[in-house]
Amino acid sequence: MNFSIGCDHAGPAYKSTIIEHLKERGFSVKNCGTDSTESVDYPDFAHAVANDVSLKDSELGILICGSANGVAMTANKHSEVRAAIAWTPELAHLAKTHNDANVICIPARFVSEQDAVDIVDAFVDSKFEGGRHATRVGKIACGVLTLLLCVSSAFSSLSQTNQKDTPLKETVFLKTQPSIGQYGYGQMMDSTKLRAHLSIIASDEFEGRETGTRGAELTALYLEDYYSKLGFEPYDGKSYTQDVPMLNSQIQGGVMKVAGQELNIVDGFLVYPGINETSMKDIPMVFAGYGASNNNEYDDYAKIDVKGKCVVVLQGDIRNLDSEGAKSSTSKRERVESLGAAAFIVVMPNSDYNTFKGRMKFYITRKSTVLNRTKEGEGASIPTFFVREDAADVWFETSKKIKKIEKIKKKGEKKGVVTTGDLPCTFNYNIDINRTEFNGKNVLAYLPGTDKDLKEEVVVITSHYDHIGIIDGEVNNGADDDGSGTVTVMELARVFMKAYKNGDGPRRSVLFMNVVGEEKGLLGSEWYSDHPVFPLENTVANLNIDMIGRVDEAHSDDENYIYLIGSDKLSSELHEISESANSSFTNIALDYTFNAPDDPNRFYYRSDHYNFAKHNIPVIFYFSGVHEDYHAPGDDVEKIMFTKMTNVGRLAFHTAWELLNRDEKIIVDKVNDFKD
Repeated sequence: MNFSIGCDHAGPAYKSTIIEHLKERGFSVKNCGTDSTESVDYPDFAHAVANDVSLKDSELGILICGSANGVAMTANKHSEVRAAIAWTPELAHLAKTHNDANVICIPARFVSEQDAVDIVDAFVDSKFEGGRHATRVGKIACGVLTLLLCVSSAFSSLSQTNQKDTPLKETVFLKTQPSIGQYGYGQMMDSTKLRAHLSIIASDEFEGRETGTRGAELTALYLEDYYSKLGFEPYDGKSYTQDVPMLNSQIQGGVMKVAGQELNIVDGFLVYPGINETSMKDIPMVFAGYGASNNNEYDDYAKIDVKGKCVVVLQGDIRNLDSEGAKSSTSKRERVESLGAAAFIVVMPNSDYNTFKGRMKFYITRKSTVLNRTKEGEGASIPTFFVREDAADVWFETSKKIKKIEKIKKKGEKKGVVTTGDLPCTFNYNIDINRTEFNGKNVLAYLPGTDKDLKEEVVVITSHYDHIGIIDGEVNNGADDDGSGTVTVMELARVFMKAYKNGDGPRRSVLFMNVVGEEKGLLGSEWYSDHPVFPLENTVANLNIDMIGRVDEAHSDDENYIYLIGSDKLSSELHEISESANSSFTNIALDYTFNAPDDPNRFYYRSDHYNFAKHNIPVIFYFSGVHEDYHAPGDDVEKIMFTKMTNVGRLAFHTAWELLNRDEKIIVDKVNDFKD
C-alpha cells in the first residue's frame, strides 16, 4: 500500500513520526511537505496529497494541520477524494468503514503524536463495509453533479426566453413577423451571458479543467446540459459527446545496463517519453558509425547486420555537416527501424547531452497524455535512447576493431572512414511507467440546415474547453485560454438556435464543438478529424476561437483588434467573406502578423484549426495573442475584456452566417504555404 502525506507548519513533527511508523509497517510513503515550522498555506500541501489520491498515484492520503478543517475542505474539492477529520481512532475507523474515506485529516493541536499514529493505524486497518453505506457514499458524488446542474439551471435564463425552449423536432416555425435579420441576430451576442458562463467554468471549482481530471469532466457536463437546455438534440440521437480514447503515462524511473555499467534515467541516459517497450534483456549490440550514407561515397550499414540488434551511432556526421543526418537523428532512427533493428542509441558529446538533458528532463518526468491508438505512418517507433560519450566509451574497450570514441571521430574527420561492427556486450534496460487509459470527451451541438440541397454541408465552429489544471497547488483557471473561446462558442450556439426557432435557421448545417485535449497536443480535434461525425468532404470551413479575451503587448493601448490566422491560405473566398463581414458589421482591426509561414511562434500549428487545415479544409483562427498570464494562475475572469470578446464573437457570427447561407460552397483555390 502506498500513501501521500502532507501538512502545514503545525504538523512536521507528527508527519515525521507517521512516515517512520508506516515505513516500519512496510508501506511506501510520498512526503508532500512541508518540513518546516515556518508559516505556510495549508491548501498548497492539501492539494498535492488530494491530487495524488484523485489520480490514483497514491491509494490513501494523510493530512495534518492545526484543526484539520482547512486541509479537509481543500482535499474534498478534488474528484474521487473523500477526506474525513478524525481526532480519535474510533472516528478514523468509522470514516473508513462507513464513509469509505481515502484521506484522513488529523488536528495536530488536539491530539498527541501517539494519538496520531493510532488514528492512522485505525484508518489503514479498517475496510469499507459497503451495503447501505455504498448507497450513501454514492450520493456524495451525485450531490456534486446535482449542484452543477442547479448552477447550470440558475443560468438557464441566460439561454432561454420566458417560455421553456422545446426540442427541435417539436418546434413549429410560424413567420408571424418580419425576420430580425443578420445584423439583428449578430447584436444578440451578449457580454453578460459570456461573463456569467465564464465565471462558472473558469472558477476554482472547475480546478483548471485539465484533460483527464474531474474539472474537465464537470466542464463537459456543464456544456452538455447547456446545449440540451437550448434545444439541441444529440447529434447521433443518443449523445452530445464524442469519446476520445486517451492514455496517461508517467515515467517513474529507469535503468540501462551495458558492459557491467548501470546508468539511471535522466542523469545517465535519456529516452522519448512515449516509449512503448518498457524493457529488453541481452540484446546484441552493433556499432554503425554515424548511421549515415552519402550516395556512393559511404554507407555505414554496408558491412554490418543490424536485424534484431541494438544499434549504436554517433550524433551528427563529421564527414558531411550539411546532411540531414548531421542535423537530426530522426532519419537515422527511421533507417535502423526499416532494417529491423530492435533498439537505437545515439551517443552525444558530453556538452550536447547536458544541454539536451536540460530540455528533456521536464518532459521525461511529467505526466504525458496521448491518443490511445496505434496509427500507421507516424514515423519510427523503435525504442530510442541518448547517452553521453564518456558513459559509452566503456562499451568499446574490449573490441578489437573499434576503440575510443574520440579516435573514431578523428579517423572519420581525417580519412572519411568510420569503423563499424559488432560490440562485445549486450543491451539491457528497464523503464518503470505508470499508464492509465481513459476517455476524454468532445462536446458537440449540431444544428441541421434548412435547405434540403445544402444541409449535408456543415460549418464547424470550435474552441477547446480544457486547460492545464492544478500545478504546484495553484489552480490555473484559464479564463482566456480557452474559457473565452468556449463561452463564445456557447453564445454563438444560442444565437443561431434563436434564429432557427424564429424560422431563420441557416441553409447549411452548423456544428458547435468544444474539444478536449488541446493543451495535450490538439488531441480532441485530431481525433475528430480522423473520426469525423460529419464527412470531411462535406465540411465547408472551420472557425476556431482560442484566446480572444485579453490584449498582448503589441496592442496594450487598444483592445479593438484580433489576429486572424489561416483565412487566406486555402480559400480566397473565405478571406473575402471574413474581410467583408468585418467591414460591414464589426470594424475590428484585423492583424495578420502571425499569418506567415516564417512566424517563429508557429501559432498556425498550435490550435485546433490545424487538424482541419491539414485535411485541406479552409480555416480561420481567431486569437488575441499571449500575455503575462498565459499558462499561469493569473489567467482569471477579472482580467477578461468582455466587450472585446463580444465583438470578436460577432465577427465570427457574421462570417459563419455568410458561409452557411450563400448559394455556393466556398472553393479551395490556393496551395497552402504552411507545410504539414
